[in-house]
Amino acid sequence: MNYNIDHLEVWFVTGSQHLYGAEALKQVADHSKKISEGLNDAAAVPVKIVYKDLVTTPTEITDLCLEANSNKNCIGLILWMHTFSPAKMWIKGLNILQKPVCHLHTQFNAEIPWGEIDMDFMNLNQSAHGDREFGFMMSRMRKKRKVVVGHWQDARVQTKLGVFTRVALGWNEFQNLKVARIGDNMREVAVTEGDKVEAQMRFGFTVNGFDSSDIVAKINEIKQEDLDALLKTYETEYELHDSIKEGGEKRQSLVDAAKIELGLRAFLEEGGFGAFTDTFENLGELKQLPGIATQRL
Repeated sequence: MNYNIDHLEVWFVTGSQHLYGAEALKQVADHSKKISEGLNDAAAVPVKIVYKDLVTTPTEITDLCLEANSNKNCIGLILWMHTFSPAKMWIKGLNILQKPVCHLHTQFNAEIPWGEIDMDFMNLNQSAHGDREFGFMMSRMRKKRKVVVGHWQDARVQTKLGVFTRVALGWNEFQNLKVARIGDNMREVAVTEGDKVEAQMRFGFTVNGFDSSDIVAKINEIKQEDLDALLKTYETEYELHDSIKEGGEKRQSLVDAAKIELGLRAFLEEGGFGAFTDTFENLGELKQLPGIATQRL
């Protein structure tokens, strides 16, 4: 069961305000695009980084957060304040934002140009001011987020951003994951009992129960050529004990395992399930507990 992430993306969003004027904001946007492109090209970042927007008003911020919530390809946001961005502008947007957030505390330049620094440079490059303002508001609102501090071209920073994107991938998977609970858990066991409603409320994934007969129904639909092909795969990819090789006294055990893999795969794919649980105490007509099927799926 493959997991394709090519269509998924993390949005790079920059905060500022209109006070700086059109020319300064143009430079802010240019810098932001270069940073997002640099992060997108970084080997340590496995997810596509897309420069989304420069936001300068409460309305723009709120609209962007609403768009992020509704966009299925957006799995998270990296927020950076190039200049000072009054943080009260962010309150409404952050309150409704439902996607994972990373606050990147960086600056466009790796070094301060001491020889030619002037007021224009200081006015434009105010991340040290803006990111502290934004960080205060995130803390005041008790917003869960990842904070990464350092220059965006630094390998350590890119590695941390890569970790954030992988966490965002996991979060996104949870929001769309369907889990098939085939049979119940082992009788009298508490730790695996679980709470399907609480799991969906807290984590996002859905868990629903099914009977082993649902798998058996798919096993009964298996074509002989598909079974033969899978057995051939086993013989090619694994070292088999003599007893389960063709003609061995326990060959049927391997055949049964292959049937379970094919039936279980068909059931999971048809239902759009990304995970499943089973139990040896509720096998029904299944000849054995899914073993190699579980490993291979």
